Amino acid sequence: MMRFLPLLLLSSLPAAWASSAVQIRGVAPADQAKYLANDFSCVVGGKPTNLPASRLNDEFCDCDNGQDEPGTAACSHLLSSVFHCENGGFFPGKIHTSRIHDGICDCCDGSDEEIGVCPNTCAAAAEKFRKVAEQRLQVVKNGFKKRQAAINGEVASFFAGEKEFEAATEKTLAGLKLLKERVTVHKDREELKERKYRLELARQKQAEGHDAAGAQGEESTKQQFSESTEKEDEDAPEFEGLDAIRVADDDAPVNSAVDVKASEVLDSRRQAVKSLIELSDGTKIPLADYLRMNHNKQTPTKKRAPRTAEQMRREDFLGPLFNGDAEGRKKIGLYALRTIGVIISPLRALVEVVLFSPRTLWDMLSTAEIASSALAKLPDFPSPSRSIWFRQLGGGSVYDGYSSVMWGARVIWDAPIYTYQYLFPKLDEEVKLPVAESLRKVLREIETDITNLEKERSEKRETAKMDYGPDRAYFALNDKCIEKRIEKYEYKFCPFAEVTQDRTKLGKWDGWAIDEAHGSSSNSDSGKTDYTKMRYAKGQRCWKGPERSVLVHLDCGEDNEILSLDEPSTCVYEMTVSTPLACTAQVLSKAEKDVAFWS
Repeated sequence: MMRFLPLLLLSSLPAAWASSAVQIRGVAPADQAKYLANDFSCVVGGKPTNLPASRLNDEFCDCDNGQDEPGTAACSHLLSSVFHCENGGFFPGKIHTSRIHDGICDCCDGSDEEIGVCPNTCAAAAEKFRKVAEQRLQVVKNGFKKRQAAINGEVASFFAGEKEFEAATEKTLAGLKLLKERVTVHKDREELKERKYRLELARQKQAEGHDAAGAQGEESTKQQFSESTEKEDEDAPEFEGLDAIRVADDDAPVNSAVDVKASEVLDSRRQAVKSLIELSDGTKIPLADYLRMNHNKQTPTKKRAPRTAEQMRREDFLGPLFNGDAEGRKKIGLYALRTIGVIISPLRALVEVVLFSPRTLWDMLSTAEIASSALAKLPDFPSPSRSIWFRQLGGGSVYDGYSSVMWGARVIWDAPIYTYQYLFPKLDEEVKLPVAESLRKVLREIETDITNLEKERSEKRETAKMDYGPDRAYFALNDKCIEKRIEKYEYKFCPFAEVTQDRTKLGKWDGWAIDEAHGSSSNSDSGKTDYTKMRYAKGQRCWKGPERSVLVHLDCGEDNEILSLDEPSTCVYEMTVSTPLACTAQVLSKAEKDVAFWS
């Protein structure tokens, strides 16, 4: 009867006063009105039932969900039966009703036990939380300052100078391309000189070699089988060096005005081209000075002395035949025989075709063992020219005539080969003119500069297009990596690039995560971007498993540091990284509110 006395007194008071003065034990303040109504409704035995206030906290479980006994352990067999801890000055909480009156202080205000059993520790807990909140606020403030410094410094500098860089790069590229164009023109001009020089050099070698052979051909034919014949010199004939400028002094003129404009580009960029141009006299000058030179009035380094009338009479046209010496007449005869050889060259071709197959067959048989042994047994018949009687026949005139005929026949026979070698001589690629070689080197240097500059511009454009979060703050982490050893592995986190575990790639940059409250993380268009989480996917495939992936959580901190790494499922990792760039204004505001809450 005594336990119902408070309830009887409560029922005798006005309803408004009662609802404000009396609290139902174990019920949250927001739910008190529901319990203090005239009739408390709940489900009893599967049917909605109104219970009077006398049946609340009466140590008997009436409601199926135990709501009528929030302050006793009568419904502790139900999981839904909970006790509300008021915890004044600290976080309110809820415990299961089985923990009421068990002798253990679960609520910091001791309301879960009898009065006087548990001390009120809420103030001490609140003080501890206040200190933690103040420490956290100081960390956030320091991180926020560093974030602002990065935004106003490195980030602002890069993006503010982006347009200036683009303009400067375009101007530099235009200048380098103009230089490339002009150097290419001069290089082509000098390479033409170089090719003509090589051609003249090859023809001079050929002419001197063939002329020497032709002039001495008859005499060497007479003596080729003589015991006193001396060995001929196998070295190439010596010749006077040609003048490369004279060889190509009829080249088309270059545009000097454009060259001067290109030289001005070099004046504005002193380090644009470091290579020097070596002139034909060995002098080395900068490219700018070379472009300013008047290439249309280049003077040959060597000049032939003017010929006299007597020299022209002896050397021009048929002069060597009628006015020259024996040497000149031999040359005219040599040219005449070669002309005949070119005219009858189809006859030689026919002979070659007819004799090709038998000769090839003979060469094959001569290498066989049977043919070789048979040929070795045949007598060696001497050539008529080797015979002493033949040389003495007719007092030697027959032998001289025979030698002249054989020499002439050989000249006629070899005339097509000589003509082909003259028209298409083998050029010596090792012969290089200094100006042409210098221009080739300069051109390679300019092309390398253009390639590097275009690559740098492309990389900067790609960098500028990337999403670096609010205020582009995370740009400060671009091209940087954070490393830390956790247990036996060395982890390396490279923002906007990849995450590795020793040499194993855990994933490469796949974008920002999507706030789960706004959309799926797999569809960036259906939700709000969460700039505190980075996704890394398509890592090295696990053995008999999926490709590795990492979700990086960015937490506000004073320094860039990997805090932890977990593997909640096979080959799926979660990494926590602290960075001052995550200390946004919102994080700072929340930290300040937390401190104010505990103060």
